[in-house]
Amino acid sequence: MNPHSHSHPDFGTAPKKLSIYLIGFICCILLTLLSFWVVMIGTLSKGLTFTVIYSSACIQFLVQVICFLRLNTQTEQSRTNVMSFIFTIVILIAIIIGSLWIMRNVNANLMI
Repeated sequence: MNPHSHSHPDFGTAPKKLSIYLIGFICCILLTLLSFWVVMIGTLSKGLTFTVIYSSACIQFLVQVICFLRLNTQTEQSRTNVMSFIFTIVILIAIIIGSLWIMRNVNANLMI
């Protein structure tokens, strides 16, 4: 039996490469330092500071998903993984927005 004839299961992730992990690690460090620097200088407005921190967090989330979870669209299984991930995000957003809407309405109705 040929040792190379074993078929490996397709989990839908990109191959493990040290370079991808290093790129992700460096990007995450830089984004964290950017957020820290914006807060420490304290000269920006609160809205701009919040925008920079929020944008940095969103970009860091995408870097971690792509570099560390190795989410991609190269195979059928990986496309299924991406669609499951997007569906999860949509459901989470719906739950969060719905909860905030309910809390706002309860607060408004209790203030009568």
